[in-house]
Amino acid sequence: MLRKYLKARKSFLQKTIRQCRQWLGKAPEGKLRISCSRKSTAFYHNRSNKGRDEVHLTLANDSPLIQKLAEKDYFRKLIPVAEEELRSVDELLHIEERQTLANVFCMLHPERRKLVIPVEETREEAQRKWIGIPTPPSEPRTGSYYIPTERGEYVRSRNEYLIANALFHAGIPYKYEFPYTAVNDVVLHPDFYVRNINTGQEFFWEHFGMMDNPDYVMKNFLYKVNLYQADGIILGKNLIATFSGGKCELDIDTVSKTIDAFLT
Repeated sequence: MLRKYLKARKSFLQKTIRQCRQWLGKAPEGKLRISCSRKSTAFYHNRSNKGRDEVHLTLANDSPLIQKLAEKDYFRKLIPVAEEELRSVDELLHIEERQTLANVFCMLHPERRKLVIPVEETREEAQRKWIGIPTPPSEPRTGSYYIPTERGEYVRSRNEYLIANALFHAGIPYKYEFPYTAVNDVVLHPDFYVRNINTGQEFFWEHFGMMDNPDYVMKNFLYKVNLYQADGIILGKNLIATFSGGKCELDIDTVSKTIDAFLT
C-alpha cells in the first residue's frame, strides 16, 4: 500500500511541477502587489519587479490579469516545495525497494539464519511461503472443469479463464477455489484466493456471472456476500468482485484495472 501511494504521489508531484513550469512560461510579466486597508483592498501590477512601474488595477476591469498574477506568485512558490517533497518520495521509494530490514536477514550466513527468526521477510520469501500453503481437504466440487488456463489448471468458465490468465501474466500468485470456512461452518470455494505482491494483503476474488438472473442474484451473489461480510470480509476491502450477465460480458480491460487497483 505504501509503495503504491508513494508511486502515485511521485507521479502527481512530477505532473504538478511540469504543469506549473508550463504555466509560468506563458505568465504575464511582473508581479502583483496587494494593499489592504480597513475600508478597501487595492491591487497593483508591478511590471518591472522594482516597484517603480506600478499600474493600479481594479477587479471590475482587470480581474483576469489580477488572477493570473496571483497564480504566478502561487506557482513560483509551489515549485520548490514540490521539488523538495519529490526528492523525499524518491528517497523513501529507494529505501522501500531495497527492503532494507528484510535484507539484513538475507545477508547473514546460512547457518546463522537457522538460528534467527527474521523481523521482516523479503517480499519474495513471503510470497514463496504463501504459494506453498497446501490446499485444505474439502468435499469434492460438482460441475465441469473443462477450460485449461495458461498456468495449467482447469476452470469452469470463460470468465474464470480470463481472470486466471490475467493474474498469471501479471505475476500475481493465486489459488483456484481454495476452500474457506465461513460462519456456521459453511464452506465456500471463492473463485480465486489472491495476494498483493507488494503489501502481502490477501483477498478473495469472486466472479458473479449471471447477474441478469434474479434467482442467481438472490441465492448466489447476496448469499455469498452476506456470508463473507459476517466474517469480516468486506466487498471492496478484502473481497474483490467482478460481474457479468446477459449482454454485459467481462472484458480484459476490467480485469486488468481490478488487478491494478487491488493487487499491485
